[in-house]
Amino acid sequence: MGLFRRAAPEQRKFSADDVLAMMNDRRRTGTMPPVVTTDSAMRLSAVWACIRLLAGLGSTLPLDQQRRRDGLTVDVPRSVLFDRPQPGVTLSTWLYQVWSSLLTAGNAYGLVTSVGANGYPTTVELLDPSVVQWRADERDGWVVTVDRQDMRRYPEGPLWHVPIFTMPGAPYGLSPVQHAKQTIAGGLSAERFGTDFFTGGGTPNAILYSDTELTQEQAQGIKSAFVGSTAGNREPAVMGAGLRYERISVAPDEAQFLDQQRFTVEQIARIYGIAPEMIGGATSGSSVTYANREQRAADFLTFGLMPYLIALEDGLSSLVPGPNRVKFNVDGVLRSDLKTRYEAHAVAITSGFLTVNEVRQIEDRPPLPETTPPGLDVEDDSDDDDEEAI
Repeated sequence: MGLFRRAAPEQRKFSADDVLAMMNDRRRTGTMPPVVTTDSAMRLSAVWACIRLLAGLGSTLPLDQQRRRDGLTVDVPRSVLFDRPQPGVTLSTWLYQVWSSLLTAGNAYGLVTSVGANGYPTTVELLDPSVVQWRADERDGWVVTVDRQDMRRYPEGPLWHVPIFTMPGAPYGLSPVQHAKQTIAGGLSAERFGTDFFTGGGTPNAILYSDTELTQEQAQGIKSAFVGSTAGNREPAVMGAGLRYERISVAPDEAQFLDQQRFTVEQIARIYGIAPEMIGGATSGSSVTYANREQRAADFLTFGLMPYLIALEDGLSSLVPGPNRVKFNVDGVLRSDLKTRYEAHAVAITSGFLTVNEVRQIEDRPPLPETTPPGLDVEDDSDDDDEEAI
């Protein structure tokens, strides 16, 4: 006699195909599409990676304040606002929060809480975009409310606002998260399926077949007996007459699981204007080499980062006295290798395009004394050279 004994058929009968169909129906009807919010969208790795890349780079770029003078653009001392724009918050953290608001809600908001003697802001405390609402008014045009209180926008009022992804006729920006919620929901569903698949919820790992039809109670009894007799050991199982064991091996990519994840990464990267490989997405036919690294950085700056930088520069420039303007220094993004950079400096000095001290300023070195003969450097730069070479 085998381990299992065949049970006599009863009135209600199920085949193996019926059991699998019931499991699939239960899985489909019991799964609701995920609700897409800013918080849930950030749980999708592709969204997190795009925001980390753009906000992380944008918030760490040097911030300069400039003005036009005698037809030239010159640097001027930065406004005190950019020393510590919000109590207890550094400039880089403040900028990261501004970028995060722009990239998720399409808008960044802040309250001007103090001004200097010149009447321009010295502190701007950022707001959660979810507390700001807009409504159209026939008499006053667009009215903005913060926590249900009407508020005027800067400079007429204390509400500082920077929008991106704007449409004609509306002063606010479109939310990338809400306008891409179907794509984000698909990505979250794929990740949830992957978790269920690898924790036992994807498909059964085996099927026990019987040459006679079984009731649900009989099928459950046979399954429990088989699991109980094989759990915790690797000894061979002995099947009774009429029972057959078949192991199921379903690769996730056969269910288009991996393809869906790759497609989601490409879609999210496309929404934010980023090459998929910059956030870890694999695309066929593309590779990053030392030879094309500088060109790829230039492409990322031009097509990915610059549209956001210009919008934010306009918003920040409204906080400083005119005709001053705030500008991000993007030289670090395009900075080439040491040898190429020094060769370019030599050409610039030889052609008279730049002076030695102007080149030294680019390299973050102090100017040479005016009495120093050209080409002679009296300071000891050996340590600095070693550091830069490293």
